[in-house]
Amino acid sequence: MDDVLQDVQTLAKDTRSSAGYVVPMDDPIYRRLFGFPRMVADLLRVVGHGDWARDVELGTLEKLPAEHVGDAGQQRRGDAAWRVRFRDRWLYLLILLEFQSRNDPRMALRNLEYTALLYRELDRRGELGMPGRWPPVLPIVLYNGDAPRTAALEMRDPIAETPAAVSACQPSQRSLLLDERRVAVDDLPRRNLIRAVVGFEQAQSPTDLTRVAMALGEWLATPTDHEIGRAFADWIAQLTRRMDTGDEMPPLGGTFEETTMSLADRVAQWPEQWRREGRAEGHRERLDQERSLLQRLATLRFGGEVGERVESLLLETEDWHRLVAAGELIVTVETGSELIDRVAALSNSSRPTGGGPTAPPVPPADEPGVCPVRPRSARRPP
Repeated sequence: MDDVLQDVQTLAKDTRSSAGYVVPMDDPIYRRLFGFPRMVADLLRVVGHGDWARDVELGTLEKLPAEHVGDAGQQRRGDAAWRVRFRDRWLYLLILLEFQSRNDPRMALRNLEYTALLYRELDRRGELGMPGRWPPVLPIVLYNGDAPRTAALEMRDPIAETPAAVSACQPSQRSLLLDERRVAVDDLPRRNLIRAVVGFEQAQSPTDLTRVAMALGEWLATPTDHEIGRAFADWIAQLTRRMDTGDEMPPLGGTFEETTMSLADRVAQWPEQWRREGRAEGHRERLDQERSLLQRLATLRFGGEVGERVESLLLETEDWHRLVAAGELIVTVETGSELIDRVAALSNSSRPTGGGPTAPPVPPADEPGVCPVRPRSARRPP
């Protein structure tokens, strides 16, 4: 038995670095969150089945020290172990966190090996009990990968088919799964912290984060929820930094309330900022369009060489009035050489002050791509 145990313990160490073995990403925020009894209780409310969940005494949840899941070198970082009273005995919970974009085909095996380590540790402490009275173990997998999870939850499934007599001798253990990216938020209980976890995992923008955070704030109403709020606040800051908003996000604050309000205030400012940036970007795009159109007009009237020269001369021009003047020159001068000389003089003339491109008098916003050449009588004021 000691030899078998040694093999299991060695496997728990070696599989971390073995080729091809996918190790879950260590996430301190998740480890903090699932270090709180309320988080684990809400998780059980989500994954527990009615025919047994009602018998779980959630008020008795106890977090286990690391040595309950093997010796110090075998504790898998990112996982949590708890126990709770269930039908007059302890029920041991192994919460395994799976952070990866691909399925881990060995998850069922890892659940089994850590269950074996847990039983061995309970035996060493004299807490295992008599045969037939060993405490049950419930493995729970939290998965937040991008791809739908298809890896086996039952240990028997990866094992090749064998005759019934041999199949009965194979190891068997099934895990419960919460696929956070694909579960419907509305299917989860209201005021349940796992609903907030799923909402944050599925958020696509800081606006989504704000909506979830505002709802969560109403659920963290007691003084004992303060530290949970701080963990969520750190996670919100982490998620926000990962989102490409095109804007430098300032620190959001230390407490959950400060973080939520800072995020809400910042998100409220973005529409005006995006409107200004969008308007400036729109000017640049229209400038490029008009320069291209002027080049084509010059090419049509005086040939490709003249068109290319006009394009080169206007390349740095960002003043709409000069582009209008260049368009008028294209239709009024007699020769290509005269056009080049006049456009060159126009481009080299003193630039208007004001720190940036002037707003175009033409074309109007609802007429993109219209040539800025108009009869003087019809030209719109700047």
